[in-house]
Parts: sequence; structure tokens; C-alpha cells
Amino acid sequence: MSSNGKKLVLIVDDTPTNVAVVSGVLKDSYRTKVATNGEKALAIATAAEKPNLILLDVMMPGMDGYEVCRRLKDIPATRDIPIIFLTAKTDEADEEKGFDVGGVDYIHKPFSGPIVLARVRTQLALQEALIEAQEAREQADLLLHALLPKKAADEIRRIGTVIPRRYENVAVLFCDVTNFTAYCDKHEPEDVVSRLDALFIIFERITAKHGLEKIKTVGDGFMAVAGLLQKVNDPIGSAVRCGLEMTSSLLGAQLNWEVRIGVHAGPVVAGVVGQERYQFDIWGDTVNVAARMIGMSAPGSVAVTKETFEQVASAFDGESLGTLNVKGKGAISVFGLRAHKK
Repeated sequence: MSSNGKKLVLIVDDTPTNVAVVSGVLKDSYRTKVATNGEKALAIATAAEKPNLILLDVMMPGMDGYEVCRRLKDIPATRDIPIIFLTAKTDEADEEKGFDVGGVDYIHKPFSGPIVLARVRTQLALQEALIEAQEAREQADLLLHALLPKKAADEIRRIGTVIPRRYENVAVLFCDVTNFTAYCDKHEPEDVVSRLDALFIIFERITAKHGLEKIKTVGDGFMAVAGLLQKVNDPIGSAVRCGLEMTSSLLGAQLNWEVRIGVHAGPVVAGVVGQERYQFDIWGDTVNVAARMIGMSAPGSVAVTKETFEQVASAFDGESLGTLNVKGKGAISVFGLRAHKK
């Protein structure tokens, strides 16, 4: 579309009288270009400035209108340009052929000015509505993927929901900021939100690097998983390495915060709750234990149960952090994991 805001219509017809009539009808509302044969029509339609609509004569010497339409529909850049056929033919089979090759409408000769203008306006309005609908869908898809893990977002697009499922051997990582409430009480809201945003952006990058999926943030808490919707060969090891990098990354980020991190692995149930605002979440004993681990976490380490430590002991150094009473499980031995010393 040019700076004057008028849309461009390409008129393809080898009869000067027809071109003059159509151009005269459209000149006040649209810009027009003219092609007198199929080859020239293809050249104009595929140029840098593409027409918004094409009025295409069916019967032309050399390449007829049907062939021109076929070729335009085979080119991704011109595939969506609406094409209205101009023809003296009124046979039903001819019209069916035009629709089969991709035409959207027919205008029969001899032309009626009001009909030509009305058909052009209608098709351009439909095209604009389709473009707006596609843009809205793309924006909705971006929002959906921002709110949910990719596979969950894809499933909602496909069937309208996420089927609740049970997943085995999922490593759940919980992280929160030490003394965050006290920090909030002493600082301005803008500072708190800005720093927390910077922290979570760092964490999102680290989780993606290690193959984890962010599930949600709650206050200063950050939860991610390994081995849920996307396959990870070593869920526990990936989650622990992710947690260790989270603790070390804060030093370089100069946020002057310490974080506590807990990891636990096992079965979880996952699904989406809510309708107005989708929330993908996970539930189960594995989640509860991982959340409790952060209460025992030491700076620079990742807290895990003794059972979890034994599964990855060859990859990390560990030290006992004592025991934790967990409802329904009793006293659990907790270990702090660190990277092997070089």
C-alpha cells in the first residue's frame, strides 16, 4: 500500500476498452496497474510491490487466465492475493474451473460499474479481515506459548485442552530468594519487581540451557522440571546442574541475593486448570518434597533427599544437611550437592 493509503488493483485484460472501463470505475478509490497478457501479469504480481487484488481476464492470447491463476497460487508470495475472473463466459463448468484454480469471484462482461466496485470492495474487505484474524491468532499463539510449555500450548491449540497425565521420573526444581520478605519491606516496589524480573530472566535462560521447562513463578519462588513434556536423558542430573548454575550466576549478575534450591524426582500429575487464565501445573508427593527441600538448602548447593543423592553421587560432591520431618514420610535425610572439585 502506498503512502496515500490506497490499495493496488492489478487489471489483466488484452482489450483496451475493458481496461478503460474498469480503470475508470476504480480510479477514485484505488490505484491500478495494467497488464495486457499473462506473462506481464506474472511479472507485475511478483514484483516488490504486490497488488492487493487482481482482476483477471479468462480469455487472452498465449497464457489464459486460468494458467495465470494457477501459477500465482503456486508462488508463496502471491498465493493469498484474491483473484476475481473477468469473463464473457457464463457456463457453469467454466466458473467451476475458475474456482478450482483459486479464483474467489467472477464478474461477467459487459461490465456494470457498480458491480465491479462492489465486488472489489467486498473481496478486499474479506482479505483484510482474514489478515487481521491471522495476526490475532499469531498473537494468541505467542501469548499461549509464553504462558505454557510448548507441548501443552500445542495440545490446547489442537484439541482445546491439555489432557491430565501422570508422568514418571520427573525431576522437580524449586528455588526461592533468601530473606525476600525482609528485602521487600526495605525497598521500593519498582526496585523489587525490577530485580525479581532480572532474576527470573536469568533463571529462564539457565533452565532452557539444561533442558528444563519452567512451570511457574509464585512470589519469589521459581519452579521448573526436567523430563516432563520434553525428554531429558538424565532428569536429576540436569536439574541439579541447573540449580548449581542458578546459584553461581547471581554472583556475576550482581543482584546481591542468595537463593535456596531443592530438587526431588519421582512421579507427578500434570494438567491445566482454569479457563479465563490457563495455568499449567504439576501435583503430587514429588512436588511437595522438592518444595520442602529448599528449607534445608545451603548457599551454593542444591538440597536433595539421601535417596536422590545416591542416584547421582558419582557426579556431584555431597554433604549431610541433617534431617527434615515431612508429613506422611517422617524424618528424611537431606544432602547438599555441589559440583566436583577440580
